[in-house]
Amino acid sequence: MRFLIDLFSGNIYNKTGNMLINENGDVFNKVGDNYIDNEGTLITKIGSDYLNTKTGIMSSFGDPFLDN
Repeated sequence: MRFLIDLFSGNIYNKTGNMLINENGDVFNKVGDNYIDNEGTLITKIGSDYLNTKTGIMSSFGDPFLDN
C-alpha cells in the first residue's frame, strides 16, 4: 500500500495493487497503463502524464483524478 499526494490538488490517494482510491472513496481501476473510475471515466496515459478524457485535465498541469 502506498499513499500518493497530488502536487496540484493536495489530494491524497491510496494505491493498492491495481487500484487507486481517493479521499472520497472513489475507486480507479488500472487497466494496462490507464485507469477507469466507478462511473466509466477513462484516465489515459500519454507519455509520462495522465489525461482525464472527461475533464481534459492532464497531470502535467492538474489532478486528472478529480471529476471537475
